[in-house]
Parts: sequence; C-alpha cells; structure tokens
Amino acid sequence: MASPTSTASSSARQSQSLSQHGHLEGADAIPVETLVHHLLEAKRSLSSMSLVLRANELVTAARQAHEEAVILGAQAEFLRRGITLQVRLLLKVRKGLTRTYENGKREFKQIIKHLDSTNGRLEEMMNVLRTRTVESAFRPQGEEKKCLLDFLDVDQVDTMRNALKENIGALQATQTSFDGDLLRFENDLRGLNKIISASSSPLSPSASEATQPIIQLLASMMDNSHEMAELLTSLTKHFDLCVTAVRITEGGVALARRRAAEVTQSQDGRDAVSISGVIPDQDPHAPELDSISAQERANIPHVVVQDAVEVYGVVEEINDRLQALEDEFARLEEQTNQIKHTYVTTIGAFHVLEDIGTRLQSYIASESEYRDRWQDEHQSITEKMREMDSLRAFYETYAHSYDNLILEADRRRAHEEKVLSVWRKAKESVDKLIEVDQRQRDTFRQEVAEYIPTDLWPGMDDGMRRWEVVPARDNGGAEGSSSTASLSRSVVKAAAERLDRYDRATRTK
Repeated sequence: MASPTSTASSSARQSQSLSQHGHLEGADAIPVETLVHHLLEAKRSLSSMSLVLRANELVTAARQAHEEAVILGAQAEFLRRGITLQVRLLLKVRKGLTRTYENGKREFKQIIKHLDSTNGRLEEMMNVLRTRTVESAFRPQGEEKKCLLDFLDVDQVDTMRNALKENIGALQATQTSFDGDLLRFENDLRGLNKIISASSSPLSPSASEATQPIIQLLASMMDNSHEMAELLTSLTKHFDLCVTAVRITEGGVALARRRAAEVTQSQDGRDAVSISGVIPDQDPHAPELDSISAQERANIPHVVVQDAVEVYGVVEEINDRLQALEDEFARLEEQTNQIKHTYVTTIGAFHVLEDIGTRLQSYIASESEYRDRWQDEHQSITEKMREMDSLRAFYETYAHSYDNLILEADRRRAHEEKVLSVWRKAKESVDKLIEVDQRQRDTFRQEVAEYIPTDLWPGMDDGMRRWEVVPARDNGGAEGSSSTASLSRSVVKAAAERLDRYDRATRTK
C-alpha cells in the first residue's frame, strides 16, 4: 500500500491531468457518501489479488511442465524410431502366418457386429419402456410409481443373452488349434501397435500444425500474468487514492467505518468489507495529510470518481485474463500430458518388443477345426438374434399400445364429460320447472288454500317431488367414483405425437 505522501503526489499528477481535460477545480463538491461507496468498491476489487496469485501458480506449473515435456519428448522419439524399424521386420514374418486366420476372424467380427446391433436395438427399446412412467391415474391410489417395463418378464432377455455368451465362448474356444503360437504372435503385434499408436499428438513440445505450440502458450501465459499484476497495481493505487479522499473529506472516516460495518452485518460475514488498518483511528486530519495542498484536496475526489468508473472494467479484465490463462494452461497441460503418455506408451512398447523377440521362433501357424465348429455356432447365434428381434418388436408394440391406451382413456373421459354436460343441462331445465311450480304453489296458497281445511288434503302443502342423478357403474365399481382416468393434456398430446411419428415411420418402410 502506498504511503499518504506518495498517494498525495499521485493524486496531484492525476489532478493536473483532470484540469487539462475538464478544469474540475471548479466543479461541484463530491458527496462524502459517493466517496465512501467508491472506497468500499475499491476494497472489494482488491480481492482480485487471489486471481493474480493463481495466475502466478499456473505460470510456474507451466514452466515445470514444459521443461519435463522437452526431455521426455526427445527420449520417446529416439525409442520410437528404433521400435519402428523392428516392427517392420515382424510384420514381414506375420504376413505369411495370418492369411488363413484372418478370413475366420473377419467372419467372427461380422457376426459380433450384427449381434451388438441387435442387442443394442433391444436394449434401446427396453430403455424406452424403463423411462416411460405409467400414469398414476391408471394405478391404485397410493401405489409406488411404476414404468412399463415393470409389467413385463425381462428374465427371458437375460437368459437369451447368457445363451449368446455361451455361443460366443464356444466360438472362441474353437480357435485353440489355430490360436497357439499364431494367435499369441498376433496379439503381441496388436498390443505393440496399439501402444505405439495410442497417442496421435506430436512428441515435440515446440511444434505442432494442429495446435498452438507449448512455447507460445507459455509466453502468452507469462504476458497475461504480468498484465494481471499491472492491473492489480492500478487497483491498489486507486484504493489508496480513495482512502486519501475519504480522510480529507469531513465526516468521511466515520461514515466509512459505519458503512463497512453495515455491509458486514447485512452479509452475515459473507463478502464482508474491512477497512481496519487503512483508516487510522486518530483524527482524519492527521499530520501526514497536511502536506496536501488545497488544490489537490479539491481535485482528489474528482479523480476518485473518474477512476471509479474503470474499476469494474479492470476487475473484469483480470477475470478475463485469468480465464484465458486457465484455458491456455489447460491446453498446455493437455499437450504435456500427451507427451508424457506417449513416453510411457513408448517405454511399454519397447518392453513388449523385447518379449516378442524372446518368443519369435515359437510363432508358427497351424490349421484347426475352427471352420467346422463355426458353422454350428453361427446358426445358433443367428436363431437367437431372430428371437431378440421378435422380442424387440413385441416391446415396441407394447409401448405404442400404451400410447393408444392413453388416447382411449382420454376419449372415454371426453364422452363422460359430454354425458355430464347433458345431465347438467337437463338439471337446469328441471330446476326452472321447479321454480315455476313453486311460484304457482305460493300463489295458490295465498289466494285459495286458506279457504280449504288442511285435513281435506293432507299433502297439499308438501313440496314437489324431486329427482337426483348420481354416477353409477355397471361393472361393480363404487358409486360416485370416476369411471375413467383423468390425464393431463400434455400427456395425451405426447402420446398422440409418438403414435403419429410411429405411423409415419411405418409407412416409409
């Protein structure tokens, strides 16, 4: 933090700049509340120091990663060149040994591909049923939510899959006579090639056509870190100037302490603003402030207000630069990790190559009974795949039938509402007739009934007979209960859309 003297000098220089642009000496006085507000905002902005520290950590880690990547990249490249030469020799040996085996292998991969596709379609359909929740309106009240799959026996799917695993195991077992040395040789070469090609990024940490070189990323990170430090310095100078402005303004110190306490209390300790240590407890007109001239005292608040407009932008720029630095570090780390991975895989490939060399003389080819057993197992697998397709088709029909059930429930509900509407209209008509009858009875009672003895017609004063219509069920359901599930319009609409898509897809097949 700058001393009061240096702060005053800085404010004087800024005041001169202001006077050149706008002659602020004559402007109105800045309210102390505004200065205190800018002080608190400036103090908050200094929390960006943690971002600058984080930037320094990233740059240090990037330097170390770059140094390590240079060494490992060179070592891996040297080993890889030697391994490439040896692999070329091994491939020539393998060419004459694998011709027969590759034919059977291609057929095996093909049926596995078809099997995965068939099983994937079945599993996708089961997931549809698993995610489709049965509407609670269809189920007894209080019952736990269920999906469409809960009402099916899925054990047969597991049984079918287990049977297919046995068939695949039998197919793999038939390779024994031809798996011997040839298969071990093939696996060794495949494993070696897999390790060598595991990393596709360049080994050199200083050059790449597809990505920005590490050295450029490191330089950019250092530039961003330096700029962040400069920006933090500017925020610190602005805060010092805010402190000076508050201290030289009458009532500023007391108001600043009070506002800082209010902010701390309102935030329950979160995002608290402390100005202890920067606002002395003694009289704000301390001796170190006496050196500030009246001209400077008049201009400092205006400089604070002018600079405060830029605080948010500076903080945003620090955040943006840290984000850019984080992104650059992530890209640098990705490249260095790739180099490390390439080094590890290259060392692994070298060890594998050593093992292959010790077994090379034992790798010979031999024919087997693979083709004979293949025909039987292939037929069994094909039959089970047809069963899986049939089961998937049944599940698909089941899902669309449920959508039809939703539409049927909605149709029934609509017809019930139509019937209820008819009954309501009938009741309104009956109520009007009863009202007319009641008025006529009242007229009769006033004009005639008083001359007729009450025991002449005991029921003369009785009300008109009334009828009530109540819901009833023909299938033994409880009276007064709804006969049809009530579904939301969104549920019905979704079911209709699914059926429409299914119908269009069916017609295009």
